[in-house]
Amino acid sequence: MWQQEHGILIGAVKHNDRTSVARIFTRTHGMVPFVWFLSKSGKNASRNTLLQPLTHLEFQAEYVPNENLHHLKDAKNSLPYKDIPFNPQKSAIALFLSEFLTYALNGEQNNPGLFSFLTESLRWFDNAPEGSYANFHVAFMIGTARHIGICPNADEYTPGSVLDMRDGCFSALLPKHTEFMQADLSYKLHLLMNSSYDQMKDAPLTGQERVNMLNALNTYFRLHIPSFPVLKSIEVLETVFG
Repeated sequence: MWQQEHGILIGAVKHNDRTSVARIFTRTHGMVPFVWFLSKSGKNASRNTLLQPLTHLEFQAEYVPNENLHHLKDAKNSLPYKDIPFNPQKSAIALFLSEFLTYALNGEQNNPGLFSFLTESLRWFDNAPEGSYANFHVAFMIGTARHIGICPNADEYTPGSVLDMRDGCFSALLPKHTEFMQADLSYKLHLLMNSSYDQMKDAPLTGQERVNMLNALNTYFRLHIPSFPVLKSIEVLETVFG
């Protein structure tokens, strides 16, 4: 039975000349792989542009019990971006977020709060003026961690604390292992955890600190999600932003 659905395209992999597998985080079923029939020519060729990462989609979905791939039709862009596809810095961040979400949301089931968070975050990012979004991808990772239940506990933070990435909490004492975030970076992480996107510029990070934060958060996700890899796009961001 076909049903109306909304989703965010996280990524797509070409299967053959006729089809791709589109991984879509849907409003009602969480992360779902769909068969996407490619259009080679004619008036339907523009449909292939919907496979750009983080595109918001409205479509008809058919969920087939006990099948690995599901079906969709009549897909259209439900929230066209005004700036992300045309801004090289935002496009680079979007590709990073696509890779990040591919693994962070793997196996994620129905989660309306997370779907709303992703939608509103990307809407904010698309409209964000120059100079206001440098920390967006860091704050986005923190917000995603919160919605999937692995966010660090900030209740016991005190000045000089470090983030124990294994235990997911701030500690005034250095752990006996090496998987912790240094105190200065932990302080700025704590600021970001308690800031809205409009406020995150109050947690100023240098370019190198931002890379260090991304690498540390990558380690954090790897510790708490067994299948989470080293994200290759962190190096791309480092190149784009110098």
